Amino acid sequence: MSKNVDPHLRQVLKDFSRNYLAKREACFAGLDFDALRTDYAERKDHVLERLEDHLAEFTKNAEARGSTVRRASTGEEANRLILDILERRQIKLLVKSKSMVSEETQLNAFLAEHGIEASETDLGEWIVQLGAELPTHMVMPAIHLTRKEVAAVFSHNLGRAVPDDIPSLVGVAREELRKKILAAGAGLTGANALIAESGSIMLITNEGNGRLVTTVPPVHIVLASIEKVVPSIREALGLLRILTRNATGQNITSYVSFIAGPHAAAQDIILLDNHRSEVLADARFRDMLRCVKCSACLNVCPVYRLIGGRRFSHIYMGGIGSLFTAWIHGLKESRKLADLCMGCHRCEEYCAAKIPIADLIIRLKERLTAELRKPFWKMIAFNGVLGKPGVARTAFWAGRAGRPVISRRDGTARRLPPGLRKYDQFRALPAPAPKTFTALFKAKQAAKKPTWRMHRPKALVKIFTGCLVENFYPEIGLAAADVLETLGYEVKPGPASCCGFPPAGSGFTKGAKRAFRTVLEGLRGADSVVTLCPTCAVMLSLKGPELLDNEESRALAPKVLPFSSFLLLKEGWGIGHRFDPDPHPQTVTYHDSCHHKYILKAAKDSRKLLWIALGREMREMEGADSCCGFAGSFSVSYPEISRALLEEKLAAIEKTGADIVALDCPGCLLQIKGGLSRRHNPSRVCHTAELLSERIKK
Repeated sequence: MSKNVDPHLRQVLKDFSRNYLAKREACFAGLDFDALRTDYAERKDHVLERLEDHLAEFTKNAEARGSTVRRASTGEEANRLILDILERRQIKLLVKSKSMVSEETQLNAFLAEHGIEASETDLGEWIVQLGAELPTHMVMPAIHLTRKEVAAVFSHNLGRAVPDDIPSLVGVAREELRKKILAAGAGLTGANALIAESGSIMLITNEGNGRLVTTVPPVHIVLASIEKVVPSIREALGLLRILTRNATGQNITSYVSFIAGPHAAAQDIILLDNHRSEVLADARFRDMLRCVKCSACLNVCPVYRLIGGRRFSHIYMGGIGSLFTAWIHGLKESRKLADLCMGCHRCEEYCAAKIPIADLIIRLKERLTAELRKPFWKMIAFNGVLGKPGVARTAFWAGRAGRPVISRRDGTARRLPPGLRKYDQFRALPAPAPKTFTALFKAKQAAKKPTWRMHRPKALVKIFTGCLVENFYPEIGLAAADVLETLGYEVKPGPASCCGFPPAGSGFTKGAKRAFRTVLEGLRGADSVVTLCPTCAVMLSLKGPELLDNEESRALAPKVLPFSSFLLLKEGWGIGHRFDPDPHPQTVTYHDSCHHKYILKAAKDSRKLLWIALGREMREMEGADSCCGFAGSFSVSYPEISRALLEEKLAAIEKTGADIVALDCPGCLLQIKGGLSRRHNPSRVCHTAELLSERIKK
């Protein structure tokens, strides 16, 4: 395992993710999660359309209750307002609870420079503060630390030995934190919601410190970002209903507080903008302001689950963190975070606010590519090769020409030189096929004897294979063609070009548009377009039409279907009579390719077809929908993460004992087949089209 993937942290986060998903599922039992989040998203969009009106109403009603409300344009301005409040009252100790925004403004360091101590009281925040670290998770800031490490932090900072058992650690924290709270001159919190109609705030916590911080010190300071405002308590309760379940798998948190006005000397409320107005004005990125900071996207992110928030964060973490970082702390700081996003779209399946996180990160990458220096190898690959179909075809031709030198007898490529071994150490890479799918298909058609048809073909179907099937796995394309022709369709190959998604997904819009235009021209005249790669299907039906935004590309979109979905839509369950019983049944497990499952929603279609063809249930692997680690160029940029994800996938496959691994993505096939080959595992890895071709009656 690479030194960049900590095995202990990997196991901790894996166990946490598994437990989180189980608790979350139990909490949403009997509820329609998608309906809840759709309702929340629609209400939040209405709020954002009239944000200034709601903020004005909140300010008016909060001030009527005796609170002082101020606006801060920047993080520095917010820090100075807080400093002014504390200095005017000669306060030297501030205690804090539930304030991620204060991490954004780096308030603690700012106050320390002016001789004021800011002490965290949330247990996780206090632990990382004592350890001179930053939080690594938005809900559980110290998730990366073991209890032994926490005991060591306590012992070092408190000057006495602290046992590492949980009761002792909690007892020490309670004792020390209450001393701070009782001695503090002011308490600072954030707010989960700012309720305009009452001028009150809603604060939800699982520790009693939140209520102590807001009631024991004579001064209460609220630091909240402007998008937290909601019109009424109805919206606040709607947020509460979905947030707690999605964040921690609880029906409701231990403490829900509604605070209206000062309890003692004063309540100062600071509403922070910090570039949020700019986000609001940008129609492409506005959706990110719906974020409720539940961290569900982190909990299910395959990359975060491996490397955690120490590496996958600036202040905010994960994919959503890359977006906030770009706007709040600058594009340069967001680049590494954006690159760590695999674009699997799993986060969007669990997002409480229906934010298209992965799509927004692609838009962020477009800005990064346009405004910052481009990585040289990506510029060559995406604009210079894949973005130019003629150059791409020449490159693949050169690979085939060199096949006798680079290929082994089993069709895999020879090992890479020692300096590049990190790319093929964990998987065998394929050598280019001797002939492309297009060449083999045309030769096959030419060899056919002319036949008289009693019936006209049902429709003209063009098969768009994508780069991997066209150049490395042409047998998949031939299998799909066999099935479609057997069912009565006229079949023609689509253009032998890159669909344009690799450059589009990396922010190289120019190359993506050029490639997609070529594909669009080659698909003219088709009644339907069947794809054998989910990512190509996404490009042809969604991303490409969005990029070109013209009538021809929009007309293409509804014609595009993945192979399995096309068969079920056009043939229905009646296709079952075309399959013979398998005389030598083998066990099959199925891997859910990310785009196939999370964008196209086609994984169920594939399972249905395999059930029809095989006549029995398959052996489901643990984490069938977990990413295999390929993700195109991601496995080149981060081979250690790709390897770790593949190892988990292979272990799940081997645990099933299945003879065959079925899937619908040639990229996943490359990764999984190559990984099993390195392990000398004889299990077959097959595209759904290959298995159906083997079973369908001729």
